[in-house]
Amino acid sequence: MTRKIITLALIFSLVFSAQNSTAQSIFDIEFVFFKRIDQQDNSAQVKDTELPEIETEFTFSNLPEGFTLLTDSQLKLHGVWDRLRTSQNIRPMLHIGWRQPLMDKSETPWLAYSAADAPEETGLDVFNGLIRFSRNQGLLVEHKVTGFKPLNLPDEFIQSTDDNNAGYEYDEVESLAATPIEQPMVDMQMPEQLHGYFLLSENRKIKLDELHYFDHPNMGILLKVTPYKASLEEQEALDNPK
Repeated sequence: MTRKIITLALIFSLVFSAQNSTAQSIFDIEFVFFKRIDQQDNSAQVKDTELPEIETEFTFSNLPEGFTLLTDSQLKLHGVWDRLRTSQNIRPMLHIGWRQPLMDKSETPWLAYSAADAPEETGLDVFNGLIRFSRNQGLLVEHKVTGFKPLNLPDEFIQSTDDNNAGYEYDEVESLAATPIEQPMVDMQMPEQLHGYFLLSENRKIKLDELHYFDHPNMGILLKVTPYKASLEEQEALDNPK
């Protein structure tokens, strides 16, 4: 009798463990991307040749099979987004989340996204990001974001073509047709301003249900991963894809 009880308990334990493991094969990944407006740090600038070149055909409007976009009611970082919106030092740019099965890193595609701010606003203007969540000796999040802002020269630092051509005869002016319409003056000191390319690139082993912060002088990411308990039908579809 005792042996039967132990056997039944062992079977129950194995079944429960298998169900629990199965239920945690699907995860919700959610992040808030923001830019900093309280500091203008050019020290983190990188060359355009140092930017990542990862090809991916998937975006949040074109997700891989088995991936689904989370609805607004399914997102859990609304409080984080609202707090960032009230900050005078930070501007949130993107809040998005998706659901996916857990796969090995080599089998998991990158997801691409972009965000932009008005050129006249403080901080970087344009952002292009790549992110993926996979299994690689634990739970791994890889995130790469490039930010860009062009160099905007004040009017007093610009020479017009007329100024450049002063003192030339007509035919000499014609020979200078290749001269750019506007050229920066070289005899004045340029004011310091944020410009160029910037890269946030980090790979991190993450813990479930914790808020993770990816930091950069000019931008940042807050990310959270939670296990999703799939319904029986969802799990069967996952285990037996067509």
